[in-house]
Amino acid sequence: MGYFMLVEQYNALNKENSNSILDKYFATKTLQRLKGKGLFCGMDYVSIPELIPREYYSRYDHSKNVGYTAWKLSEDLKVALAGAFHDVGSLSFAHVNSFKKGDALKQESDELSVREILLQDEELLSYLHDDHISIDDVVSASKYPLIDKKIPALCLDRADGILATCLFFAKTHSFEEIRSLYYMLAYFGNLNGMVCDMHNERLRNFNGEMVLVENYDADYEDFFRAINVYSKILLTKEDRYIMEVLGLTLKYYEDLGIINENDLFFLSEQEIIFKILDSKYGDVLKDVLSLERVFYAKNLDQGLVLVSKPKIRQANPLVFGQMTVCEIDGISGDFYRELNDIYEDILLTDKPITGNLSSNTVRVLSRYKR
Repeated sequence: MGYFMLVEQYNALNKENSNSILDKYFATKTLQRLKGKGLFCGMDYVSIPELIPREYYSRYDHSKNVGYTAWKLSEDLKVALAGAFHDVGSLSFAHVNSFKKGDALKQESDELSVREILLQDEELLSYLHDDHISIDDVVSASKYPLIDKKIPALCLDRADGILATCLFFAKTHSFEEIRSLYYMLAYFGNLNGMVCDMHNERLRNFNGEMVLVENYDADYEDFFRAINVYSKILLTKEDRYIMEVLGLTLKYYEDLGIINENDLFFLSEQEIIFKILDSKYGDVLKDVLSLERVFYAKNLDQGLVLVSKPKIRQANPLVFGQMTVCEIDGISGDFYRELNDIYEDILLTDKPITGNLSSNTVRVLSRYKR
């Protein structure tokens, strides 16, 4: 594949048969700013081979694809725009900022207010006015279960994260495989006419949710394997360690006054990296981005030793077939086996980890350990 070829193909897949009315919103400064924010939280700049995405996939790409697919599944402009805007508060390096603030388990400390950001964009507000859309209709993705719904449900934000992770970050799937999984995505606003187990609390209290529908090229377990890839890569010692260390590194440079939260909002990730490396204190970031090996620590004096317990990202999607809706674990034996693998990975998050950082970097960043 040529440079950005996969991203272009994947974006085109999400856009096909969508509504071109969304395009003007994606041209605004609010959405354009997200081109400088990668979906994978700074992994585009690290040196650990298994963490380097095969192509750069930005928060802008992610926002467009959630918005375009939301339109196709809902045909509701409010829902599509709520999906398009859901990440406009993202800072550079995204969830690294939660690790920086000691919020790795929830990862809710790395975005600014969607409402406040939209109110600063007169062009975008004029489009909302022209389209008779209230700002209250688009500032909270959680209003729409298609866009945002708590685990274990599947929602578009989570679905794009899964597919993009498999295609670009974990590098486990081809575009053709991802396309087959993408065509499994459907949205049910209600369960009228469906056969389902009313003893299941989730189905009894159903209020709209994404559902998987099998096709000729992919089945339910194919999609669950993708969910498993998504979950497991974020639990690897390599991903956990570099996220923690990048968080400590950002804190260090903020304390020095080299960067601040305004920079993290307005500047691209590359601009922030260049700004830091251009300072006389750039050696620490250079060393962190050059880190190549992460391993379990034998003792607490073995470099910068950390215990990292991140947010568990999982899903147990509803599936549909022959007018029946149920949870995937009702039909999949592999679900339980692979879920047990996830539990084994979660247990490993209790073990201290370290990496081949220089003694100077260890000394500087150790003061920020919690």
